[in-house]
Amino acid sequence: MLHIYDGTFDGVLCAVFDVFALRDEDAEILPAARYSGASLYYTREVNADPSHADRVGNMLERFRPGTLRRLYAAWLSHDEHVEEYILAAVRCAVAYKADPFAFRQYHAIFELDRLATLVGNEAHRMLQFVRFVKLRSRVYAADIRPEYDVLPLIGAHFHSRFRDVAFMIRDLTHLRAILSNPREWYIAPLPAENPPLDADGEYETLWKLYFDNIAIAERRNPKLQQHFVPQKYRSFITEFRDGADARR
Repeated sequence: MLHIYDGTFDGVLCAVFDVFALRDEDAEILPAARYSGASLYYTREVNADPSHADRVGNMLERFRPGTLRRLYAAWLSHDEHVEEYILAAVRCAVAYKADPFAFRQYHAIFELDRLATLVGNEAHRMLQFVRFVKLRSRVYAADIRPEYDVLPLIGAHFHSRFRDVAFMIRDLTHLRAILSNPREWYIAPLPAENPPLDADGEYETLWKLYFDNIAIAERRNPKLQQHFVPQKYRSFITEFRDGADARR
């Protein structure tokens, strides 16, 4: 049976709950956005029920705290097989009554762990590589172009660090943005076309001046720099624009 869910993480957990409730041994899970409307499987629409998602999540957390967050990180990769891997992981947890990530010898668990690591690593890099500019409207903003959908993993960090100011972080890959104010933060969709940020230049000038003054020309090491700051992230990093990296 093909279980069509609403494209949310709670939705995929509800789909997993239904698979077990229906004793569906040949289940497939697919987000509605990827469902073409034609399938050789009998299809059903998953009803999003927070209590069902909580039951699956609580069961996994009993085996090892943090398992649910790791599943969530893997799901944010939006890999075409990630729902299959998540279902396999829950089946494994139920069968062995243990943390599913302890069974990396199974292909699905290995792949799920690999995806969680890739997404987690990129989220960690975004904590280092996000560079804000001050807009003429006095709101702070930053653009990023990550490979994975990392905004849900970094929003709380930046909201905590910059609680007293309004800011946004635009993900130009997945067309979503973190919007934060002193009271709350949330993620909102972006339009298909997004103009460059209208920065006043003051913030960037101060940031570049700081880097110019701490740089030691004699210790410049482009190869090591490339390792720590890959080229794909540099287009939105202030100190690497306008040839600034040539001085590091």
